[in-house]
Amino acid sequence: QFFREAEAAGKLSHPNIVTIYDVGEDHDMAYIAMELLKGKELTHFCRKDHLLPVDRVLSVGLSTAEALAYAHQQGVVHRDIKPANIILLENDQIKVADFGIARALSESGITESDTVWGSPLYFSPEQAAGEPPAPSSDVYSIGIMMYEMLTGSPPFQAEKPAALALKHMREKPQPLTVRNPHVPPQLEWVIRKVLSKEP
Repeated sequence: QFFREAEAAGKLSHPNIVTIYDVGEDHDMAYIAMELLKGKELTHFCRKDHLLPVDRVLSVGLSTAEALAYAHQQGVVHRDIKPANIILLENDQIKVADFGIARALSESGITESDTVWGSPLYFSPEQAAGEPPAPSSDVYSIGIMMYEMLTGSPPFQAEKPAALALKHMREKPQPLTVRNPHVPPQLEWVIRKVLSKEP
């Protein structure tokens, strides 16, 4: 499974996706060699005292969406989009990292345990329901990530993963403009659409 998933990620060649140079095994140790990045995870910019300006959040979201659209065209779903997996480089470029649990869309034999991998804070409703991964799952996760970058906290929080999953499936997020009045109405509309419960 490790090599199948690493191979799927290794086929991706995009300026906003971390480049994988080699995958192999040495003395029973499996490894992935990838490019070295100089920058910060987006988690650094999800705190209220470190929020990026709205236009930069929009740029990050757009670059992430373009990278994932390319991956989806290659038949690969990331399944774990979150701020910790997006690196903002020193030159303001972003890199989508950690395709470690990415799944080739064409692969058969996906099990129940496969479908729930990822981070509950950023689960799509279909992931929360235990359904197979789809491009829509990554799109929803981008929306959750942008919401957090614009407000300093994700739209849904709960102590237990099951309670969090239910919120993703049933609750509407608080309007962005309530938490951050500087968010333009057009961006509010886009993110609300991205966070639709219907894929």
